[in-house]
Amino acid sequence: MASIHALSSSVSDTFDEGPFVIGYTCCFTLMGILLVQCAIYFNRFPNDRTWTKVLVSVILLLETIITVFVFHGFWIGATQHGSNLSWVVAVGIGGQQLVPDPLWSFIALAPLTGLVSSLTHGFFCWRIWAVRKSVIVPVLVMMLSLVQFSMVTFGGVVYGLVPDTNVDHPMPFYVPVWLVGSLVCDLVITVYMTISLVDCSEKSGFRHTKSLLTKLIKLTIETGLVTTTAALIELVLAIAFRVTMYHVALFYIISKLYANCVLATLNSRISLNRTVDRHKTAAVYNNWHSSDRSGGTPSRNSADVIQIHTKVETSIRMDPYHASLEV
Repeated sequence: MASIHALSSSVSDTFDEGPFVIGYTCCFTLMGILLVQCAIYFNRFPNDRTWTKVLVSVILLLETIITVFVFHGFWIGATQHGSNLSWVVAVGIGGQQLVPDPLWSFIALAPLTGLVSSLTHGFFCWRIWAVRKSVIVPVLVMMLSLVQFSMVTFGGVVYGLVPDTNVDHPMPFYVPVWLVGSLVCDLVITVYMTISLVDCSEKSGFRHTKSLLTKLIKLTIETGLVTTTAALIELVLAIAFRVTMYHVALFYIISKLYANCVLATLNSRISLNRTVDRHKTAAVYNNWHSSDRSGGTPSRNSADVIQIHTKVETSIRMDPYHASLEV
């Protein structure tokens, strides 16, 4: 941790507690939402592929550990150091000088957050491959995702993710690589997946299939917009306000946004997997002739009427991994 202690502490009272309050509140709230989504998933899709359930279980485990570590920092700062929540990253209250010395639990958040991000990118890259049957874009996205994972892990272990309060020093290289890499991954996944689904919709000749794909396009844009916007805001805060910890509000919740987007995509099958029942009745006139020579409706006395009652049942299932429609 020598690199952490080597950071300048010339600026007093730099770290505002506001971002920490926002980060803690949103983190605990999103964890509750994630638990509900996981309960819905395991209850409604018990027969999903094994690797899918393993992925959800791993993400839930990682997010639980992240929440425990976040709560540890909150508890230490709130109960043992004069209710100074920013103590998790630096010793120094009020007008005292800040000495960067992050808690071990705060440092551990870096690799865990990066891992959840990469798992999420991998999940959506699989969906892209399933639609396009091409590995070029998924492989490139995953390579960039692994780079951002490496950078956030490096920044957490070596620098503790604590900014250098000396504006004369250059920004650590890991910050832009980590945040820009994550942003580009989210943007490419959202745009490419949307284009792929639009292309499938245009090629489909079935109205109901087009409607189904339209819902998937909306879901893709919505989930992608959430993660892309969060990554962009964190990037702006980390660079434009580099001597503060404003970006910590997003750092505490970014992994849970990724996790909730994965579960939202999986659980969307509840609305997409539905059975459409149609009852059709047809009247067939055998050996009929019109009671009116000029045409018109058949006479009841001159036609044998056969009534056919049919029930058409169409089962539509959307597999988010293979992005295939089975009718």
